[in-house]
Amino acid sequence: MPLGNEGLTAAKFDTNIRALRGTVMSLPVYNPSTESDFYVGLPSGFNTAPTGVLSQDVVEPGYPLTSELWLDPTTNNPITGSTPPTPFTSQGRAWGLVINAAEAEVIAADTTIQAEDDVVIADAYGRVTSIRNVTTGNTAYVVGKAKYPPTAVNQRIRIQVNLHQTKV
Repeated sequence: MPLGNEGLTAAKFDTNIRALRGTVMSLPVYNPSTESDFYVGLPSGFNTAPTGVLSQDVVEPGYPLTSELWLDPTTNNPITGSTPPTPFTSQGRAWGLVINAAEAEVIAADTTIQAEDDVVIADAYGRVTSIRNVTTGNTAYVVGKAKYPPTAVNQRIRIQVNLHQTKV
């Protein structure tokens, strides 16, 4: 959770998906954003440009969700990116994104992250990994700086959110 309202914005989902708090969102492949509407989607993959960190769980009412759950209890597949049943729809609705904060939670894709590492998008589920995994000479699209390392895959970790680019 962010501390205070340091850098929050609202954005609409480009598709009808479930997504967990801490998912790093990106610009959608097809971007229908206008002056009054800003759309985001799941990242296309590793080290894509982030637009913010989702500040709440986006699932239908009654979905069996706990703060530690990452996999769907019925299918054992990741929750983020799965389609909710009708009549619930997340597409076109505004959701909160953290774009700058002293502290927010993200979901770690692996255990390569060390304390004080910059983190980048790891995959199409919006999880993060260490900047150490970006090839030297390339641009890294940084989400923020890790406060401590994860001890397991899919663990939520705290980072300082500071979206920026840097050359590795």
